[in-house]
Amino acid sequence: MALVLACAMAAAAAYLQALDYPFISDDTIYLTNNPKLSGLHLTELWRLFTEPYNGFSEFLPLRDLSYWLDLKLFGLNPAAFRAHNILLYLFCLPLVYATTSELWRYFRSVDAASAPWVAAVVTALFALHPALIEPVVAVSGRKYVLPNLFSMLALWLAVRARRNHGLSAPHAAAALAAFAAVMLSKASYVAVAPVIAMLWMAFWLDIPAPDRRRSLLLWPLAILLLAGLMLRIFVATSIGKEQGYFGIEMATRTLAVLGWLTRLAFSPEGRHSFYPVFEDPHFTAMAALGVASLAATVTGGVMFLRKRSLVWFALAAFLLLCVPYLQLIPYGSPTLVADRYLAIAAWPAVLLLVALSWRLQPAPRIALLLAIALPWGFQTMEKPRDWRSLEAVIDADLRAFPGHYMSAVFKIVAIQLPQGLHRDAMDTANSITTPEFRDIAVKLVEADHAVSVDAVATGNPNEAMALLEKLRLALKQPIAQARWNSPIVLSMELCKDNFVYEWNSLVKHFPDNASVRYNAGLSLINFNFYADAAMHLRAATGSQHLPETLRGTAFYNLGLALLLSGHVAEAEVPLRAALEQQTPDLWAYCLLSRVYKQAKRFEETARAEASCPGRTPNEKTAQ
Repeated sequence: MALVLACAMAAAAAYLQALDYPFISDDTIYLTNNPKLSGLHLTELWRLFTEPYNGFSEFLPLRDLSYWLDLKLFGLNPAAFRAHNILLYLFCLPLVYATTSELWRYFRSVDAASAPWVAAVVTALFALHPALIEPVVAVSGRKYVLPNLFSMLALWLAVRARRNHGLSAPHAAAALAAFAAVMLSKASYVAVAPVIAMLWMAFWLDIPAPDRRRSLLLWPLAILLLAGLMLRIFVATSIGKEQGYFGIEMATRTLAVLGWLTRLAFSPEGRHSFYPVFEDPHFTAMAALGVASLAATVTGGVMFLRKRSLVWFALAAFLLLCVPYLQLIPYGSPTLVADRYLAIAAWPAVLLLVALSWRLQPAPRIALLLAIALPWGFQTMEKPRDWRSLEAVIDADLRAFPGHYMSAVFKIVAIQLPQGLHRDAMDTANSITTPEFRDIAVKLVEADHAVSVDAVATGNPNEAMALLEKLRLALKQPIAQARWNSPIVLSMELCKDNFVYEWNSLVKHFPDNASVRYNAGLSLINFNFYADAAMHLRAATGSQHLPETLRGTAFYNLGLALLLSGHVAEAEVPLRAALEQQTPDLWAYCLLSRVYKQAKRFEETARAEASCPGRTPNEKTAQ
């Protein structure tokens, strides 16, 4: 117990360094910029269980409920939120100890006397594991420490359900309830269900054949069905699914991600926020490690069914808990691999290490465990300091992976350009090793300087508009790797968001310039910002300074922006105006046919379709 307390207190002391750090990154989206959650009243808390209440549209009702409680008790005080995270982390440790002790006694009953020491070592290493740094220190990491607590509770109850001739119904039912709490905290923890089902299957197989009742198999079936049902609810409630891709890159990506997670689970190396999976020079080695990990786990699963072993159980549990993060079903993320993905998988990883080390003599065993614990403890003491600001987190990643586009784009867009550090931003842009992103980042910095400095100084927006057009063309170029590498997609989205910001900034500097308004509207339509585009095009068409040759196109695009933003009825007036100009835009007939069709004006629909110059109404939009 002294060993457990010492490691737990050391880790907690390290996390307390970050207690007064401000909200950063996703924290602001979840809390400071989330009036929907803060405005929820006590009598409306049931709404948390019907729809997402956070900026990412994630269905995390228990996590959001814990946030709401902190908000009502302490307001927007980051120290209170981090203290809550630390408490959840500390409450998890006794459950790690108890679960490990019970499993050791079950799998290694001949050495039951070692159970307290094994459980203590596993709990101590789990407490120090660097994978827990971000979940505990980042306020947004609540969605990992909270399900960690419920997961270990469910596992402990599942182990306690074992009886010589069956399963304890009260304990098994309580495990199901705890697992439901897991899913309401973080749906990617769904893999806890097959781990529990595997345990219960082992317990069933160990019952003497004459006493083995098939009805007991209803318990593992029940938890798998519960997992499937709650996962379906999560998928139906959440927004923002990624488009699937089934090329060879999908298989290599999955294997490389598994290799990285295996490496981060067991290695003493330094930890970061963003990891370059495809850009890593050792990509092939990571994929090979993923193959080895998969093969070992499959072997372990087969062996586990033949002969119950703690090593085989830990191997299988580790892979199962990693499966939701292997991108088998693609999801958007700024990094394909993250330490936080190991928040619960760190437990079977540590269990495996300790189980294997227990086969050694005491001296080499202690030496091996210390060789693992000391680097982990050092990182746990050092890494929380990076969370003092977003810039510190990104700088740590850039030092580890120089030229990685994800960290560089974050630094340029979120830190350097808002502070007007154009020279530093250009240095960061030129340091990017991926050519496509280096070109985009350079053009982004040049455009920002032209908008915020040159255009303001000269009173002439033409150069800024020319550079923004070059940036638009660069952003429209497809990057093949984006189909299987979601960090590229998110990096592009960051650049596109900044592109829109630049146009809106230029409009603020030149609100009465019809050319600025016109070009802003056309550019923003390209990136699906229809509301902003409609606002600018409405101002352009209302200006007497817009050339007659452009008025037809301006009215057409205003109608297009209104149509695509859902204001179908409002689109008719500008579309008809597009046909009445000196230089009419005949493509307006194509869009008018949509307007008339929705209004069930079928004769006018037929006439508009007949006058449309293209075969399909989408043809000009695509151009």
